[in-house]
Amino acid sequence: MNKVGLIFLILCGILGLMACESPHEQTLDDQPVPGTVQLVYNGISTEESVTAANFTLYNDSTVTIHYFAYDENNLHYSSEVLSDTGWAYLFWNWCGTGAEYLPLEPQQEISFRTSLPPTSCTWRLLVNISDDSLDWSQLRRSAPIVFVKP
Repeated sequence: MNKVGLIFLILCGILGLMACESPHEQTLDDQPVPGTVQLVYNGISTEESVTAANFTLYNDSTVTIHYFAYDENNLHYSSEVLSDTGWAYLFWNWCGTGAEYLPLEPQQEISFRTSLPPTSCTWRLLVNISDDSLDWSQLRRSAPIVFVKP
């Protein structure tokens, strides 16, 4: 085997290990928190000439969760559109610069606004939450939203 082939195999092995999920990491909609954490769509509104979608993140659990955000009403989020082959990336609101994990206490909620899809579609929003020590993280998805562009 030549040097290029060996380097390729080593890189593939390293990338494969990096892609493996930690045994302590929970993802998607697994529920390690006692109770529920919900991401709820609240319709569309126009404020200061900006039309946006409104959401609320509810922490109905018995533990504090954390969400990644620039401030308490400007969360990192991503969205997906329903295509012929399933859910696919649509857009996101994050780069990470200046963001931090903020707490959401039990029985508390935060409301925030998001961009709308550029065209009519069925879409959903995704927000990442984690525990106090950041040992696990998981996505919370809104229910599918049917959007008709005016």
